[in-house]
Parts: sequence; structure tokens; C-alpha cells
Amino acid sequence: MGRMESVWGMDCNEFRPERWLEEENGGGTVVYRPENPFKYPVFHGGARVCLGKEMAYTQMKLVAATIMEVFEVELEVVEKKVPEHVLSLTMRMKDGLKVRVRKR
Repeated sequence: MGRMESVWGMDCNEFRPERWLEEENGGGTVVYRPENPFKYPVFHGGARVCLGKEMAYTQMKLVAATIMEVFEVELEVVEKKVPEHVLSLTMRMKDGLKVRVRKR
């Protein structure tokens, strides 16, 4: 569901973090606008939301920040092929995700 055009629109495969930001009251202040948890129910929504959701988000941010601080990670384009996802308990890339990693 994370990349379904019917859910996220025509630009569902583009990396556009600004889609979750909006200007507050026209005053120039930009705020984060979270999506409805029922739109992408990875952690479920409502009364039965996953207890580990906040911990998972915190851990994801920590790992990403640590890697980006020490390494420069660049996507390696292979024959202009769009990476495919494998549907499983934990989402992963089919044939892996080719990247080039260099120490900063």
C-alpha cells in the first residue's frame, strides 16, 4: 500500500517529503501533517494501534541519522530499472537495493 497510486496519487513513487508538510494559517510556519493512520495501516489505527509504533519510529530515525552522519549513501542505478518490493512480513527489495557507500 505504501506505493499504490490509488492511495497516494500519481507521484506515489517519487521521494517528496514535502507532501507531509503544510503551511500553518498562511503565516509562513511549516508544520508536519501526519496522515490518517487508517490510510496506511502498517501499525494499525484506532484503539488497537501497535504498542511498538513510537519505538520503531525512534529506532528508524536513530539508525538513519547515524548512517548519514558517517557515510554518504548513493543509489546505484542499474539499467534504469525501478526497484521492486517483495511482499513479506518485513518489506524488502527484490534482488536487494544497490547502493554505493563512502565514508565521509
